[in-house]
Parts: sequence; C-alpha cells; structure tokens
Amino acid sequence: MGLKEAARQIKETANIVDVVAEHVNLRRSGRNYIGLCPFHEDRKPSFVVSEERQIFHCFGCGAGGDVIAFYMKFHNLTFGEAVQELARRFGIPLSLEKIEPSSERRTALFELNEKAKRFYEHLLWGAKAGEEARAYLASRGLSEKTARLFGLGFAPTSFDSLTSHLRLAGADLALAAEAGLLVPREDGSFYDRFRNRLMFPIFDSNHRVAGFGGRILGDGEPKYLNTPETPVYHKGSILYGLAQTKGAIRAAGFGFVVEGYFDLLSLYDKGVKEVVATLGTALTPQQVRLLRGLAAEWYLVFDADEAGLKAALRAAPVFLNANLFPKVVVLPEGEDPDSFVCQAGAGSFYALREQAKDIFDFMLDLLSQRYPATPEGKLALFKELKPAFEALKDQMLLELQLVRVAERLKVSESALRAALKGVAKPVVGRSAPKEARSYSERTLVEFVIHYPEYLSDFLKLGLLRHLRDARLKALVEILSGFKDGCTPADLTLEDLELQALLSEILLSPPPFEEFPPERVAEEIKRWLARQEQKEKLVSLLEAIKEAEASGREEEALRLLRKYQELRCQC
Repeated sequence: MGLKEAARQIKETANIVDVVAEHVNLRRSGRNYIGLCPFHEDRKPSFVVSEERQIFHCFGCGAGGDVIAFYMKFHNLTFGEAVQELARRFGIPLSLEKIEPSSERRTALFELNEKAKRFYEHLLWGAKAGEEARAYLASRGLSEKTARLFGLGFAPTSFDSLTSHLRLAGADLALAAEAGLLVPREDGSFYDRFRNRLMFPIFDSNHRVAGFGGRILGDGEPKYLNTPETPVYHKGSILYGLAQTKGAIRAAGFGFVVEGYFDLLSLYDKGVKEVVATLGTALTPQQVRLLRGLAAEWYLVFDADEAGLKAALRAAPVFLNANLFPKVVVLPEGEDPDSFVCQAGAGSFYALREQAKDIFDFMLDLLSQRYPATPEGKLALFKELKPAFEALKDQMLLELQLVRVAERLKVSESALRAALKGVAKPVVGRSAPKEARSYSERTLVEFVIHYPEYLSDFLKLGLLRHLRDARLKALVEILSGFKDGCTPADLTLEDLELQALLSEILLSPPPFEEFPPERVAEEIKRWLARQEQKEKLVSLLEAIKEAEASGREEEALRLLRKYQELRCQC
C-alpha cells in the first residue's frame, strides 16, 4: 500500500480528537473541541478540533489540517514520516518501497536505541556485571518493578561492549554513532559512549526510545551524561517520564515538575505518579507547551536556596509566556524530592501542595534575602523580577501582580510601571477585519469548499482564470479532481500551508450564510459570466487597436461591431 492510500486509511481509522488530546488539553465547546494551541504562545483557547470534519485549526497562528498534518507539525516530521508512524500505530500496512529515506532513517535510529535499551536491561538484571548497579538501586530504595517499568539498564566499563553487540547483530555502526550510542575514532572504528553507568532510557511521547541518560557508578566525571542532539532526540522538546506519567497527570488535572531522574523515579515508586522531570537544562517553551496540553495546574519543586531561586527565575517567564501560572513547592531545608518522599511518604508530599507559593511570592521571598531594603536594593530586586513581568501579556494579571509586589516592596505602583516602561500591552477589543462582501478570490473559494456541488458549473464559467492567489488556485485545482461522494475534508494534502488554509475555511462560516446557497450560487454564476464578457471586451479592444495600427481597416470595423454587440449584452 502506498503513502496516499495509507494516508486515506489513517484518516478513516484515527479519531483526530484522540490523537490531539494526547498533547493538548481539550474541552468540548458546542460541536467542536477547543484548547490552547501547542504551536504558539496561546493565551486564550484559539485551537479548534472538529470531530465531525476530522480537522483542526488555530485561529491564532493559522496552523491547521487533518490528523496527519497535526502529527507532522507537532513531531516535526515530513508527510511520509508521519504516515509511516501513524500507519504503524493503527496497524495499517505500508509498502517498504514507498517509505521516504528520511523516514526510514528515523525508524532505524529508534530501532538502534531500542536494541541498546534491551542490551543495557539484560546486563542490569541478568548478568553478573550488573551487580553493582543493582546494589546501587537497592541503596536508593527503588523497587525493581519501577526500575523495569522505566526501562533502566547498565552500561559496563568496557569500551566495546555495546559496539560488539551491535556489530554481531549486523547493525550499522555509523548509524549507531549518529544515534549517540557510539563515538567514532579517527581510524574509522567506534567505541561505546556510555561506560560504567546506570542507564535511563528517555522516551518520546510515542513511547519510543529517543535517547539515554547515564549516571556514573563510582567516581568520575561527568556525573550524568546524556545522548547528544540527534535526528530523534532533542532535549529541549522531551521531558523525562512523560510517556509513563501523562495519563496520571491528565486524570488528576495537575502535575509536579522536578529536576532529576531519581527525583521522578522515587516519587513514582512511592505513589506520586503526576510528575515529569527536566533533562538537566532549563525548561524550554516547547516543554512547557507539552505541560500545558496535559493540565493547567503545575507545581515546580525547587530547593529553597540559591539554586532554587535561579531555577525559578529561569522558569517563570517561560511558564507565564505560555499562559500557565505555576506554584512552587518548597521542600524542607536539606531535602530533595527523592529524600523527602522516601522518608515522609506520598501523602506528606501531596500535602505540600497546600503550602505551595505563587511563583512571584517565592521569588520575592528569596530575593528579599539577597538584597537590602534600600532604594538601590529594591531596584536591583525588581530588575531580577522584570523578565517575569514582561512575560505577563494579560493587562489585568499584570496590574494585579504590580499591586502585590508594590505592597511587598513598599514602593508606589507608578514607580514599578515606570520601571516596566516598554512592556507590550494587549490591544483590547480588536477583532480581525471582516471580508468585504464581494466576490473576491477568497470568497469564491470559500463558497465552493463549503458547497462543492457548484464547483463544476463555476469551472465552466472560468473560475480558475479569475484566481491569482497560488494557494487558492491550488485548492480549487485539487477539488476539481474530486470523485463523487467525497467532501473537501476528505482531501489528503502533503502541503501544511494548504492544509491550514483548508481547515480555516472549513471551520469558518460559509460566505453569505444568511442567504440560501442556491441563490448565492446563481449570483456567482452571473458574476463570473460578466467577468468573462469583460475579459473578452478587453481582448477585442486590444485586437481593434492592433488592426488599426496595421492598416487592416475592414478587420478593425468587424471587430468593432463585435465589441459593440457584446457591450450591449453586458
């Protein structure tokens, strides 16, 4: 089965609401579902999913299309790669010769990572070499059940254990190096990247092994080593544990963000399953959009020290830009999530939510300890908070926070506003301009997409000749090849720009919906006929001028009579 046929079957099999809901927190609104767009910093739900038409569209950034388009855009895939992955997921056969080379390469990288994961797992649980790693897990109080659920493994001290294993399995070692598993030498040979480390597989949102983190056992640097950036592993767009915990987070409506592998594993092991972990770096906008798609209530678990303050200062603008307002869970001094939950238990950890601080209060508390209560100190403190304020685009929220901070600092609100001079303010009450009520190119195409039964008549009257916009013309040309019984929503388009245009039109009201479509269709036919006549008049005038210039008087007179007759008909 080729890509086009597989794409058609995917659209018949997959429910776009189910696929999108894995990444976006949707709620029903009338006949559709709405949520915050995962493709831009959405502040009000502008992302619409139609189960009836099996399409989505964001009326904020313009992204849109069918389930394949969503998968392409969310996972940064080509059309062929998206079809291949969705076909595998929904059990739809796809001929290997139809698969794109780039898609085949991504699949091979995932498969190599899966082979490495199984190799590391075997050494941890079934080999003498894994004794030290098993003892280390036991000393950390982590159960074998949880360790196996998250696929933990062990990379031995040898430089060529995984290399030899992959070579014997007939794997492409150069591709394994591209996956970040091996490191090439100058002589063309390879050696293992991870050695004498407890291995943590890092899964993408489809539960495929995208990369690894490795904690060294014993002395050595670095303490933690991660897979480098690869075609399938981008640390700024993946969160550790999300593949295993997203169901619990969505069901609870809240989640915790921690910083380490063991923090997450210990919490999960002791019963706190609504948790994700960063991969040793500051949270990125892509990661926060993933969180926003799962729940609206988030708790950042930071230490009440300088490191915790720095983490909060980095995280606050990223969350606020995504229209999320997290709270901070402050642990007792000297504790981290791992140690706290092991000693106090899940109930005590959940109880910390009751004392969680607004992120501005958390930053103010710690910054107040850093800076003196002098005018200069207050100014320096506010400069630290400024990025978080600049991320607040909602005017009401900005005003409320300014009042609170002004009270805490004992300064005037006007002084804070002056310090925030230049912060963008939203335009209140502005709406998109309405289409002019005329038969513009856009109006014509909107009408035939909503009422494709009239397309054939319009084409006979020269519709395509009146379309100068390349995208609109491309849509009509594709529609003109329709089979009976198809609808525009059935179109399988590889071009994301065309998908977005089509979804926007389908999810918008049809033009002149206050009138019966047959009446509008007749008016459009008359308008198109007049346009055809006007074009003929222009052509005749040019022909008359050319005949007169060449001295062909009889031909010029004949063309003039024809011009006058046609003019009378207009």
